[in-house]
Amino acid sequence: MIEHVRAELRRSGGFTGRPVHVRVDSADLPPADAARLVQLVASTDLSVLRERPVSTAGADLMSYELTVERGGHRWHGTVGDPDIPPSLRPLLQFLTRYS
Repeated sequence: MIEHVRAELRRSGGFTGRPVHVRVDSADLPPADAARLVQLVASTDLSVLRERPVSTAGADLMSYELTVERGGHRWHGTVGDPDIPPSLRPLLQFLTRYS
């Protein structure tokens, strides 16, 4: 049985300015994708997600608001270019695929 994980991503900014909003639940994903989501969340230090202002130094920079629920814990916060921790990028890329 795969661990249950939920994630919600809102992306704004960027060159095109097209916002992205996606919600994924490991219970609703194909088994391989559910396993990948669980693995990405387990291997990411989600403490980097904090309620903090994101740099607005460039209009074409992306901002990511992320909420993750796993094992009775919930993380929520915003990160933005160019300050996105490298360990968080694979999770953001995975979630963006579902937009």
